Amino acid sequence: MIPIKYNLRSLMVRRTTSAMTAMGVALVVMILFILLGFIAGLRSAVLGSSRRSNWIVLSRSVTSEPASFVTREQYEIIKSRPEIEPDPDGAAMVSPEMVTAFNPQPDGPLRLSTFTYLRGVYPVAFLVHRGIRVISGRLPAHGQPEMIVGIRLAAKYAYLRTGSQIHFGHRMWKIVGNFSDGGSARESEVWCDLDVLQQDVHFGNGFSSLHVAMKPAMGAGFERALVRDARLRVDAMPEAHFYALQTRLADQLRAIGIVIAGILGVGAVFGGMNTMYAAVARRAREVGVLRALGFSKASIVASFVFESMMLALAGGVIGEILGVIAADATGLNSRLMNVQMVMFSFRLTPSAFVAGLIAALIIGALGGLLPAWRAARLGVIESIRAA
Repeated sequence: MIPIKYNLRSLMVRRTTSAMTAMGVALVVMILFILLGFIAGLRSAVLGSSRRSNWIVLSRSVTSEPASFVTREQYEIIKSRPEIEPDPDGAAMVSPEMVTAFNPQPDGPLRLSTFTYLRGVYPVAFLVHRGIRVISGRLPAHGQPEMIVGIRLAAKYAYLRTGSQIHFGHRMWKIVGNFSDGGSARESEVWCDLDVLQQDVHFGNGFSSLHVAMKPAMGAGFERALVRDARLRVDAMPEAHFYALQTRLADQLRAIGIVIAGILGVGAVFGGMNTMYAAVARRAREVGVLRALGFSKASIVASFVFESMMLALAGGVIGEILGVIAADATGLNSRLMNVQMVMFSFRLTPSAFVAGLIAALIIGALGGLLPAWRAARLGVIESIRAA
């Protein structure tokens, strides 16, 4: 194999063209890197809402809570199942919940509104959803028009903090507290007493969904029992699976981002290809000498491709550094953003760093392959005689 220091020396000789090619790769990697930070933040918020032992029950063939309706009779049947974990008093840990849309700024222009979820719950919900923590104030009292607001929603709308009031439905509601849930999407929600909410919106004799704390290894049996029961027309699934379905938008955004990065990457590939073709033309005599010394065509190809990948990798590292600087300078690390009804923060993960470097290496390999093949095909005698 041709020594690596030969490639390093070649890159240093061509400082200007090498720097320009590296910056082209850096631009592609920076865009991909920042996009992956957005997607990681969104996925983390949505998937963070699930608990490993928790399941969710929805009406048959429905994939969202607001569109679901589970009757009170179905609830009574389901909560009697032996697979459900009991609370300290021996009652089944099943949380019936009602979910409806909520406009946190009802007096503002509708086109600027950011709708979120208003979730009606009973006290058992705070046992089933184990990550809920009251940060300030207290929980809503039973039978009272009171709300507790997620800290991300409260951070965006100052008037939703503890002690304030807001109009919803047919009455004024008092904000009695703020809660956290480990950065999950629930921190974008508002919770209240289920009975009061049902009275206010006339939801009917039922619920949107049931969240169930399951005994270890009992989930499959629970699901089969619900399917076999002719009285039930519901679907049960782990919360992790349910919230994974809700991340389809993030997956679509990632696919779009990869397409955009791919289009930009084509330009970076051609830039790298031009740089390497120029390197081959200037180093024709060196290639001939290498061949005369006994290095094979495969070694020549590997050397030039490796050189191109080294150049692209340097660009990838620069792109990621620029991405971190841009995220910090623009406040992305601390800014709350929302997609549909989920608020989230920009989040850089190790996978984003790895993906950026892999993208750079792919660009380098594609940009260096054809020039490397051309270098390997140069005749030994003609190369040595080249001026």
